[in-house]
Amino acid sequence: MKTKKQFSKHPRWVLKHKKPGTEIRLINGYYYLYAISSKWDSEKKRPVKKTIGILGKITQTGFVESDKHRLKTNKLVIKEVWQREYGFTHFLQNNLQDTVMHLQEYFPDSWQTIMAMSFCRFVYQSPLKNMYFRFRHSYLSELYPEVNLDKDHLTIFMRKLGEEREAIRNYFNSFLSNNKHSVLFDVSSITSQSKRMEAFPQVGYNNNKNFDTQLNIMFIHSIEQRMPLYYRILPGNIREVKAFSLSLKEFGKAKDVTVITDKGFYSNKNLNEMKKQDITYIIPLRRNAPLIDYTKLQAGISHKKLDGYFPFEKRIVWYYTLQTEWGILYVYVDDFLKAEEQRDYLMRIEKYPDNYSIEEYHIKQPQFGTIALLTNAKSNPQETYQDYKTRNEIEVLFDAYKNILHADKTYMQNDIAIEAWMFINFIAIQWYYISFNLLKKYKLIKTYAPLDLMMKLTEIKKIKINDQWYLSEATKATVDLLEKLKITNLFPKIGS
Repeated sequence: MKTKKQFSKHPRWVLKHKKPGTEIRLINGYYYLYAISSKWDSEKKRPVKKTIGILGKITQTGFVESDKHRLKTNKLVIKEVWQREYGFTHFLQNNLQDTVMHLQEYFPDSWQTIMAMSFCRFVYQSPLKNMYFRFRHSYLSELYPEVNLDKDHLTIFMRKLGEEREAIRNYFNSFLSNNKHSVLFDVSSITSQSKRMEAFPQVGYNNNKNFDTQLNIMFIHSIEQRMPLYYRILPGNIREVKAFSLSLKEFGKAKDVTVITDKGFYSNKNLNEMKKQDITYIIPLRRNAPLIDYTKLQAGISHKKLDGYFPFEKRIVWYYTLQTEWGILYVYVDDFLKAEEQRDYLMRIEKYPDNYSIEEYHIKQPQFGTIALLTNAKSNPQETYQDYKTRNEIEVLFDAYKNILHADKTYMQNDIAIEAWMFINFIAIQWYYISFNLLKKYKLIKTYAPLDLMMKLTEIKKIKINDQWYLSEATKATVDLLEKLKITNLFPKIGS
């Protein structure tokens, strides 16, 4: 008959360390000794095992007591304890590495400082004066000890970085592929608190309907990559298409992109400039634009007069085509939206009879539920419509830039330094979108925002006890989130 020893799954050199009240566990190829206890469960009518904690590691040369156990039994003399943020540092090394690699390529002497500043902006929305503190309390400072984020040093660094627009442009282009791109572009104002800058801050009209001293920032956002690829700073009184065509030249892909604008962009002047620059575009028109012929949508005319339909987000969109000197004009009709707008207008007649009338309703009736898109792109009606419907992403981009990064104002006092500040914020907003896309990929975006993820990551610390770094514990909710995002190398599952 075989003895009990022959049935053991652990070797003899391991078993000799087992004592009453302990249990041996095999984890990732290593043997560990845990303290356990047993308590009677009256419901289960049997004793239930409870793990008390780890005692140490078993090797072929002997037993190595864990620092945690020594600390509990007061055997470990603590000389020095440090704590550093570690979760985002790990995320940066594993999920944001592409951006870091491009920084290394185009900023070989300063990429570490740029990365550290972007970390402070993205995770903490930190101003320059607080960056030294934020960086020193992150594990990044252990990995890159030569980085200096002292405010006086950063003042000099920002001016140097702001002069490297060519390297910044190369960084932009490093994210481009050779494929065709559909891009969104828009300009938004940022209030300037500077009285020293000369070129950018100008008095200009903005969405808040005031004439603050401001500068404008132009973004180009990729639909395919779902992230910003380019920015350019403009004087606060410049918002014309010429500035955009020059930006496309610097962007370097003017012939390979389809530009999707907002309704305010449509004018003969802008169209002539786009045509001159050979720019492919999709431009929405206001409903009262004279270029639109609504004859096919007059009351009593059926859908037979239209050119076709396609499904979009569980609704049916009809369309017809008009030829113009500027390209094809697609007029789309969403019957669901049409019914809503008709009802809304009729309710306004009832509520505000002095401002709305049934006569005006009949005049506007063909326009309800319509979108008109002018394009010279070689795309069909459905593709054009779907591309335009991504337009709100550029609005989300500006909202994130201003309200999440708190970059709606600038206190930079130098025209060169503002370029550097915008670049640091640009990298931070790229990280925001990479995080956003990761959450969206695993269908978690309705539950978590990118900054929710950052908050949970920064709660994960590394603790240094007597020159040895230890990873701190994390809540089950945080570990579960990381597992859902396939970030499993931070807290590996314990197996036996």
